[in-house]
Amino acid sequence: MTGSRKNIVIIMSDEQSWDTLGCHGNAASVTPNIDALAARGTSLDRCYTAYPLCCPARASLWTGLMPHGHEVTGNWRSIREDLRDEGLVKNFKEAGFHTIYTGKWHVPGTTPDRFHFDDISAIPAVIEGRDRGRFIEEYREYARSEGYVLHDTHIENLTHADLEKLNRPGRAPYGTAEIKEEHFLETWQTRQFLQAMDRRPEEQPFLAVCSYNAPHFPMIVPSPYDKLVRPEDVTLPENFLKGIEGKPQEVLNSPYFKEMQGLDESEWRGFIAHYWGLCALIDKQVGEIVGYLKRNGLFDNTIIVFVSDHGDMMGAHGIVKKGFPLHYEEALRVPLIIANAGASEASAPSESAALVSLIDLLPTLADLSGVAVKQRHEGRSFEPVLQGKTDRHRDYVVAETFKLGGDEGAIVGGERVSPRQFRIGKDSVNVSVRTDTHKYIFRYMDEEELYDLTEDPYENVNIAGDRARTGEIAHMRELLRRELADSHPFLGRLIAGRLDERNANAMTTE
Repeated sequence: MTGSRKNIVIIMSDEQSWDTLGCHGNAASVTPNIDALAARGTSLDRCYTAYPLCCPARASLWTGLMPHGHEVTGNWRSIREDLRDEGLVKNFKEAGFHTIYTGKWHVPGTTPDRFHFDDISAIPAVIEGRDRGRFIEEYREYARSEGYVLHDTHIENLTHADLEKLNRPGRAPYGTAEIKEEHFLETWQTRQFLQAMDRRPEEQPFLAVCSYNAPHFPMIVPSPYDKLVRPEDVTLPENFLKGIEGKPQEVLNSPYFKEMQGLDESEWRGFIAHYWGLCALIDKQVGEIVGYLKRNGLFDNTIIVFVSDHGDMMGAHGIVKKGFPLHYEEALRVPLIIANAGASEASAPSESAALVSLIDLLPTLADLSGVAVKQRHEGRSFEPVLQGKTDRHRDYVVAETFKLGGDEGAIVGGERVSPRQFRIGKDSVNVSVRTDTHKYIFRYMDEEELYDLTEDPYENVNIAGDRARTGEIAHMRELLRRELADSHPFLGRLIAGRLDERNANAMTTE
């Protein structure tokens, strides 16, 4: 028995965009288990990551802080020293929850046990200060015991034949994995998670996390998921190879734009079909976990969350992946589905257009569980949205990306680089503000962008330079000024100074 408090299970994928699910209108996707959770609960259809990159996004999720607050300013950059033992899960543990973490971690400078998880399994190796995502020594030993010969140093658990499929001239990087489904990382990890669930003390409520690597690239997909979605059934994005003319140079000169430039539509369709195949593999794992909860009489008393850390451009504007310059919907907007959250069927919305941030998730779960959050955080509980008491949450959401020390990630050692170490003329920062109707992207070293999402939901037409829209851009700039003035005065002054320079230049040229 777990008393009056509900259990919590968080199932997390990596790099999965909002539009990959059947319940979100993707007719070709195969996600019946996630769709069933959405039918039973609430889909937060406008949930946004705080940073379109793994490590900063995950640090924000578990701390409830924006990247400028926890200072994981890129991949493999360490969290602030005083936060290494201050994950928000600590509050659940102190309230009597048994805590479980299985799978990809990717919060540099700390560990799941320091973030107060009791039972920890399938955690990636840390090599030269870098949490290597899929490189899990225990899994690699298992794969070798099943007869697979993995590349010794490649971090993605690929065989030599798999690697060749990623380097075919004139072809997109995808293919069928040598490793069979029953031995693939995600399948193995689900078994590890369910074993941890079996070990839990039955007298305590639990907060259990299963964090997968898929559908993160590379698109090496086990059978039958490699052919589950036919390339001819893939509908290319509405903004496929569109809106390029108005994009800043830091986008068009990036490897994300150049990686698949010049490939024909058939290659793109095959690539996207394999991505959706990995999403279907994740859906299978969700079904296994839900089935376990039902068999053990736990389902009705467990809040189930499905979420991802960030999305993938997957052909929008001809771009793939995620990272510093990519503040577009495909990279920022993520699925967030919460089932069994406690509201009556009559009052709980099946879907919500309320703007929410990933930093809001843990404070919301704490609110639903009657758990007091003691640390300072920037998240806001959207429990009233789940209970059907309101259809609004935030007036806008913010995302940040940094290029400090000349790069978006640590070179070696997982060093920490604070925004306060910003070097004028060498470093850069991008910040986007998304309201109900507009997206504004401030770029410190490049031109700004403004999109009217009512008229242009696919962000094809940058209206930042349209003199007829000066009131709209002035409003979005002011939102950014006020947000950073309150939350991070140093960044606020830095960005305000750049905006003032641009305003002065504009007045001079008029």
